[in-house]
Amino acid sequence: MTTQQHFEFPKIHSFPPLYTKQPNQTVQQQQIESWCNILLQYCEFYKITSLTIEGAPKHSQLATTATTTTTTSSSSSSSSSYSKANIPPLFVNKSINRQVNSEFKNAIINNLIHSKRGQYINHKKPELGIFVYWRSIVDWGNLLYEYIVNTGQQGSVLTLYELTKSDFDDVEEEEEKEEEGVGSGAGTSAGLPRELRNLDEEFLVKIIKDYLIKQGKAQLLMTESNEIGGVKIV
Repeated sequence: MTTQQHFEFPKIHSFPPLYTKQPNQTVQQQQIESWCNILLQYCEFYKITSLTIEGAPKHSQLATTATTTTTTSSSSSSSSSYSKANIPPLFVNKSINRQVNSEFKNAIINNLIHSKRGQYINHKKPELGIFVYWRSIVDWGNLLYEYIVNTGQQGSVLTLYELTKSDFDDVEEEEEKEEEGVGSGAGTSAGLPRELRNLDEEFLVKIIKDYLIKQGKAQLLMTESNEIGGVKIV
């Protein structure tokens, strides 16, 4: 099976007028919407959950400092690892010598936020960047809750680290066996599912606060220094 290692930008990404804010309001809105769609597709491909205010990747689930060796050509793109430096820029196209300026980037990001497909990481400090919702908070919360239920960990106190990290090699081996029909056939492993692996802890806390706690399905356990000591999902 061939693997797509890099995001294939749509043809419109090579259309020079896309990079200049158009004066006609109707055309401009269509232009901004095109950028929002490209942004969401790009972030989903690279599993980017947050961007800087300039539109650069801030956290990607695929960007890891761990040393990983891929020995087969059949590894899926979702298990590939990248450094953020190797992820191509979103708002730059060197082949046509075009890039989006800061003012236009702000208009695109504002539209993303107003359409509830993004949110400032900190409303009081917008310079910290934005969360990107190529998957909704509800869907993220349901993924986490299903994992906890399926692995029998309801009521257990888990750290943020345990909810975002796993033994990569063991989980990959188990998932390959499941795909080949070998093993228990339960469809889950003791390790984290790919969708949750290497999730940004700050983003995880947002999922828990904005969805699971409001649903009465989770509690954050705080330390004396007012830091998160653990998470209990019930």
